[in-house]
Amino acid sequence: MKLNGSQSTLLIPWLLPMLLGLGTILGSALIVEGHVEMAALSFLMPWLVTLGALTICLPRLSFALLYVSTFLLPGLARYVDLPIPMGLILDLFILLNFLVLSIRYIAGGGWNKVIWNPFFICCVAWMIYCIFQIVNPYSTISNWATTVRNIGLHIVLFQLLVMFQLNSVKHVEAFLRLWAILVILAAIKALGQKFIGFDGPESHWLYTEGAHTHVIYSGVRYFSFFTDAANFGCHMGFAFVIFSTIAIMDRNNPFRLIYTLAAALALWGMFVSGTRAAIAIPFVGFSVLVLLLKEWKLLFMGAAILLGAFLFFYYTTIGNSIAEIRRMRTAFNLSQDASFQVRLENQAKMSVVLKSLPFGLGLGSSKHTDIQHPLYGTATDSSFVFIWVETGVVGLVFYVGICLLILAYGFYYSLFGINDQKLRIITMACTSGLAGIMVAGYGNEVLHQIPTGQTVYILMGILMIMPWMEREING
Repeated sequence: MKLNGSQSTLLIPWLLPMLLGLGTILGSALIVEGHVEMAALSFLMPWLVTLGALTICLPRLSFALLYVSTFLLPGLARYVDLPIPMGLILDLFILLNFLVLSIRYIAGGGWNKVIWNPFFICCVAWMIYCIFQIVNPYSTISNWATTVRNIGLHIVLFQLLVMFQLNSVKHVEAFLRLWAILVILAAIKALGQKFIGFDGPESHWLYTEGAHTHVIYSGVRYFSFFTDAANFGCHMGFAFVIFSTIAIMDRNNPFRLIYTLAAALALWGMFVSGTRAAIAIPFVGFSVLVLLLKEWKLLFMGAAILLGAFLFFYYTTIGNSIAEIRRMRTAFNLSQDASFQVRLENQAKMSVVLKSLPFGLGLGSSKHTDIQHPLYGTATDSSFVFIWVETGVVGLVFYVGICLLILAYGFYYSLFGINDQKLRIITMACTSGLAGIMVAGYGNEVLHQIPTGQTVYILMGILMIMPWMEREING
């Protein structure tokens, strides 16, 4: 019998109470017998079984769980010792998605075709290049295994999941709303850190692992439930460009208020993170958006706003009494920035070593060099420098080519390829946001961190299926 989601979900209202009743009886009996751990499992199992049933009935729920996990796992890791590495947990959620899709297919639910295009083919080629890095003699299998997922595998797997799970306008919009809600929650968490204070695990991390980079002369850098302030700040800048573009341009969107709130809180979060590279995201993102606008009036207005913002940061001292503005202002005077000069010195050192290593040190090696190695203790501090060190100049050219290719497609679709107004707004927002986060990727190592990297891959996938979705709309 063919599986039907709307009919299958009717099973859920009676499934959970029945399982809860059985779980309670069994759990109570186990507690009496003194088996506390087994009792806890008995109480938990009904919820897990019901969740499993729901994901099969509503397969996009598994994608939502995957994306929510990319936001919450880094913060959760501060409070509990995860039984397995965070990256492996994420892989299990990815596996769950493909498992649910396979079960749906076996039950007659259908399987959407892979939408082959030159960009996706290039990403598959990049994945293969990263997989073959396992034979790089300068790396180890364990280092390769911990790095290859975020760098090489996820860029393909998340695009496949976009094709299978977000293959309509309403599903793309549902993802954007989910992302907006998560951004709002992340900003609220940072608000709590700033105005209420850090809790015990956060304080421990802040004044141990994060002390060198997060407790600085200008004050504390806030990080919400992200891995660090750089990841948080760049992600907030990324979200600000996307959601402000949609909120401003799609005036009839019923969820415009959510996007507006997400954009406003994301802008605030970007500043309190103290991440100077993040300021490049709105400047670059909105500059790209101005170029994509076909109306001269909007083009000149956007250019004037960007110029005014630049003059404010570069030529004035207005707002210097506010630590966040004062720190962001230093990003406009890199010649006087000691941190930036150290990065240039490190890159010069790397250049000497990598001249004889066109394929790099191997995935996972840049942070695990031997104490005798000339690059021991040398921080990459940049996603592109990280790719250069680990995959060599060959890998860097390959990776930069992929970044430029997705932006080229974004420009083409925004200007000529997409006619539907709603899809064109999403296309312009994705293109602008991706341009901004890629520039920030030179200043910070954020393009492959959870959840920023996964969000980048999802938006790449959304961008590339836009023509297909427009054809579906037009019949």
